[in-house]
Amino acid sequence: MSEPSDNQGLEPPADDWVRAGTLGELEARGMTVVRGGTCPLLVIHDRGKFFALDNRCPHLGFPLHRGSIEDGILTCHWHHARFDLVSGGTFDLWADDVPTTAVEVRDDGALWVCTRTRYPTVRRIGVIACARACSTI
Repeated sequence: MSEPSDNQGLEPPADDWVRAGTLGELEARGMTVVRGGTCPLLVIHDRGKFFALDNRCPHLGFPLHRGSIEDGILTCHWHHARFDLVSGGTFDLWADDVPTTAVEVRDDGALWVCTRTRYPTVRRIGVIACARACSTI
């Protein structure tokens, strides 16, 4: 599970969260779509953990909930773009990263999802560092 945070690393206001369902409901379904702030959010239960990301494939906007999940990787049904559930980072050079968002289990036994998404930063920093290193060769 990810820690609640937004793009600036500050805790989002309480009204930026939406209830996705109870843990049991989400475990039984495997995935569900909830309304986010600017996009639909896909909530996924995989290997005992919960993840949330933009439900639109960044390649052409197709709904990711129609894709498949295996070993922590979400594959878009239409063009087979692959995304890491933890970071949203893509494994394919022709596809962009998918924004993710924070999830948290609250005292009511339900999973709550932050309605604001964020893009992965670790991968992009690595690409910049690699580009700089390669340009000196």
